Amino acid sequence: MVNIFLIRHGKASSGWNSLDPSLDSEGERQSREVSKKLLNYSSKDFDIFSSPMMRCRQTSEPFCKKTKKEIIVDRKVSEIPSPINDLDKRVVWLRRVLPLNWEDLMKDKDSDASGIDYRIWRSDIIEFLKGLKNDAFIFTHFVVINSVVSFLKKRDEVVSFNPDNTSVTHLKYDGKLLKIISLGAESVTKIN
Repeated sequence: MVNIFLIRHGKASSGWNSLDPSLDSEGERQSREVSKKLLNYSSKDFDIFSSPMMRCRQTSEPFCKKTKKEIIVDRKVSEIPSPINDLDKRVVWLRRVLPLNWEDLMKDKDSDASGIDYRIWRSDIIEFLKGLKNDAFIFTHFVVINSVVSFLKKRDEVVSFNPDNTSVTHLKYDGKLLKIISLGAESVTKIN
């Protein structure tokens, strides 16, 4: 039985209009607090993964220091790929597609023109989780967590719940079935 903990990054210094923001002071505080909480879940054998994005790597650092574990950076748990390079237009795209379902996301004009297959992106995340051999703490993003939760709940919405900064979603995989044990704390704050 593999325990998987999906941790949303701490509060970032800027929102969607920044390519790779760092944590702000609140996010740094959140990362220290969540590291204490995660110690309660850590077993003898576990790995720590992070998205390559700075806000996720910085969120993982206090936990890595406390456990003396090296972080494994993996693109499979990185933010949803954007079909648009212009950051201001990317914000418009995100606002347009996050309320959609996965099929409509694929049909969106910018998504479709980019050639990015978001079904494959989502499937790759699920396969990555099923391939884990040890318990895992994965520092990742809002849409990554939502892609997993909506898949496991057999729902088609891109956003099926609103994980707060440094919320912890607990999953288990028994070699056959990946299931949700508990969802992380939700927030009504905007995604950033």
